[in-house]
Amino acid sequence: MTFDRSFENFVQILSEEEVTPEISPSALADISKEFSLRSIVAIVSYKPYSDKAGEPDTIIPLFGPVPNEEASTYMFKSNMSGDRQITYRVYLADNKKLTDEQYRSFSVIMDILSFHMERFLLVNVVKKSALTQYLTGLPNSGGYLAFVSSKFESGEIMNYDAFYFNVKSFGLISRRYGIGEGDEIMKRYARKLKEFFEDDEILAHFGGDNFTALVKKERTKKFLKYIAAVPVRGEKNGKEDEFTLSAVAGVYAIDESMKSPSQAISRSVMACNYAKNVANKPYVFVNKAMSTRIYRQKQIEDRYEEALANDEFRIYLQPKVNTETGRIVGAEALARWFCNGIVLYPTEFVPILEQEGMVASLDLYVLKKTCEYIREWLDNGIEPVQVSVNFSRRDLSYKDLANAIKETIEEYNIDPKYIEIEVTETASEDERIMMTNFLARLRDMKIATAIDDFGTGYSSLSTLRDFPVSVIKIDRSFINNDELNTNDEIVLKNIVTMARELGIDVVTEGVERPDQTQLLKNVGCNVVQGFLYDNPMPKKDFEKRLIKGVYED
Repeated sequence: MTFDRSFENFVQILSEEEVTPEISPSALADISKEFSLRSIVAIVSYKPYSDKAGEPDTIIPLFGPVPNEEASTYMFKSNMSGDRQITYRVYLADNKKLTDEQYRSFSVIMDILSFHMERFLLVNVVKKSALTQYLTGLPNSGGYLAFVSSKFESGEIMNYDAFYFNVKSFGLISRRYGIGEGDEIMKRYARKLKEFFEDDEILAHFGGDNFTALVKKERTKKFLKYIAAVPVRGEKNGKEDEFTLSAVAGVYAIDESMKSPSQAISRSVMACNYAKNVANKPYVFVNKAMSTRIYRQKQIEDRYEEALANDEFRIYLQPKVNTETGRIVGAEALARWFCNGIVLYPTEFVPILEQEGMVASLDLYVLKKTCEYIREWLDNGIEPVQVSVNFSRRDLSYKDLANAIKETIEEYNIDPKYIEIEVTETASEDERIMMTNFLARLRDMKIATAIDDFGTGYSSLSTLRDFPVSVIKIDRSFINNDELNTNDEIVLKNIVTMARELGIDVVTEGVERPDQTQLLKNVGCNVVQGFLYDNPMPKKDFEKRLIKGVYED
């Protein structure tokens, strides 16, 4: 075969597929006779300035065997774009030397071979990057799913447990050390995690502080202990700190119920969310009760917008009563969700809507319906009482919430005195600033405000000093002792006195017994709300109470 024909075959074979190392022996077969070619070996290394400089070279045989530490006859170099370079070691039979004309021809062959090798390596980099998380170099969701799929297809998947875990408080670490060093800490954490894993297991990074893993069942307990305290270091202002990072994990003990590889992710994610948001534990295994709860949560999320549009929510009203006169002096508007013949109470759906950032639309809906009721009472000659509407502190991020409230009241042409906005205290300094501004804006608009559940959780006496509110609602926990005593009276009396001196009215919720009413009268709190007088009731039932106006002994 002539050289021209051999060269033509060489070019054609290399151009057929993007698997250069596999097809190069065939492509070089005829060429090798012309040049007495014995071996060609490509050595891929990282350039000196690369972050990966110093990592082991990759040796790729392209033709013939890989010689043992034998000096090559010729050596060619190729600088790829990026951080890698390729050195080609060429071995001729009996260390034969090429003539100048042969060398020029062979150099062209090596240029073509190098072009195809660079393209092959770049294609593989692209493929790998599609399956790799850019920061840590660990597999991403695609790489993880590919590994899980291979184990699923082989039937080996039953030997594993699937993990999804979040690093606790990593946002605080980033703020302390800065974003750049935060990234370096995450890389160190990932490298430390990887030390735990065996060849037939996988650790993946989904971005941020979210990781997944497939670990053999017999090593699950050991892995949970490992991620409870992973040692890392951080550097700031030339000083190095050592500390540990812990994680919250969800674990799916893979069993016969697994129908698809994606369930390794979805079920462990579900368990992780349950561990963080419900159980408040470092890890949780998937169980049936959790699945039912999460399924219920998803139903609420999926159906909420449609339910709101279809008026599936009903507004119930619970009276506030002056214990001195027995008169109804106010009410609280509460939502009930009539969902497919089942009544859902706020405790079932409000926390979910808050978590998903959807609760503002419900609170504004309740306000709108309340204004609609008040407008109707006014039009029918029934004198309304002030009705309070709850707004979640999660609503504070809603754009111009105070204006939205004002516009809703104005839409129904009612006096703002008939509306009171209730909010719950917060511990977050950012939220406290937002809440103070929100309450001040409502005050300027002549809209009354109240702090709900006063005396519990984050609420404190500083609320009386810091927040521009009209009313505080004392939580039921202050009066729910089986037998009320002097201590209860002293605490309540001082709260009421301080509030009054600051020009703040007081309401107590959760009143269910006559002795509670008597205690509240003794301390000067005469406005109460609770089952002793009435449960929350539909509009028509409340209207009857409103028209009558007085609770008789």
